[in-house]
Amino acid sequence: MTLEEDLRTTLHDRAARPPSQPDPDLWEKVVDGVWRRRRRHRAVAMGGAALALVAVATVPPLLAHRSAPPPPQPAVSPPPRVQQPDFPLRPDWVPPSAGTPTVTQLGPNSHLSYERGTSVLNAEIGPLEPDWEVEATDEHTTTVNGRSALVHAADTYDGATPGDRFVGVRWRLSDGRRVQVLSLGNRTEADVLRFARGLTPGTVPAAPSPFTFASVPPGLTLQHQSAGFVCLAPPSIVAESRQPTGLCIGVTSEPDNRGSAPDTVTVNGRLAAYYSDSAALDVDLGYGRTLQLTWDDSGPTAMTREEALHFAAGITVRS
Repeated sequence: MTLEEDLRTTLHDRAARPPSQPDPDLWEKVVDGVWRRRRRHRAVAMGGAALALVAVATVPPLLAHRSAPPPPQPAVSPPPRVQQPDFPLRPDWVPPSAGTPTVTQLGPNSHLSYERGTSVLNAEIGPLEPDWEVEATDEHTTTVNGRSALVHAADTYDGATPGDRFVGVRWRLSDGRRVQVLSLGNRTEADVLRFARGLTPGTVPAAPSPFTFASVPPGLTLQHQSAGFVCLAPPSIVAESRQPTGLCIGVTSEPDNRGSAPDTVTVNGRLAAYYSDSAALDVDLGYGRTLQLTWDDSGPTAMTREEALHFAAGITVRS
């Protein structure tokens, strides 16, 4: 009789017994038989083991219960990500020594900036029209990649050094989005237009969010993100405001003077100050840094004291 036939006969015989007559040693007998057979027939060891496993799969509930794998562990949801999208255009030329690119979220608009000293070159794209920031002494039209564009320029501006001038250019894409490029520094209009015309579909990556949140208040999404500063707001507010608004979180070495006495509390064991009259919470991070939270106490981002403390306790600051 083969090992398979021997096992099948034994298992069928045990399975036919009434439930009141279980054989608690059945599994041990099967295992002992397998190992005896392996010692006698080493040449077919792997085949014998496979047949034994097939046979065990047909055993009554007693054996199936003993060999069942442990139940799967429940999935752990990762913390929600609050991450701005990348800047959706890529320049094919940037003026020399312009600086390192920085991507900022301004409501529904995305902003790309190069800064070095007092020199600034930036581009912005989105449904909202940005401000010019400087009053023009000269305006005229041109084209940018086949689209009509307006040039807004001035020979000087507040804070300008000798040789600096302001040049801005604005146009609309075929999908309705507005694009604007501004330059403050020692660049010519030709330089600015070359940079503007080189903005083509592509991406400039945004930096990781400065914060990780264990939870985000319901109904809020990213409204603003820049270095060390994030605001969350309802989508309806995000769609209409470029300026930081809503529930805002920032890290600073110069905390705001709230002008009132706070309630002293703790957040994750750290000393904190809760300002009920100004809807703010300051958490001492140590090393001269303060985590600041502000919100609109009468709008959709309003939070109770308990909600503010719970939200702040779930914030991790990226070092």
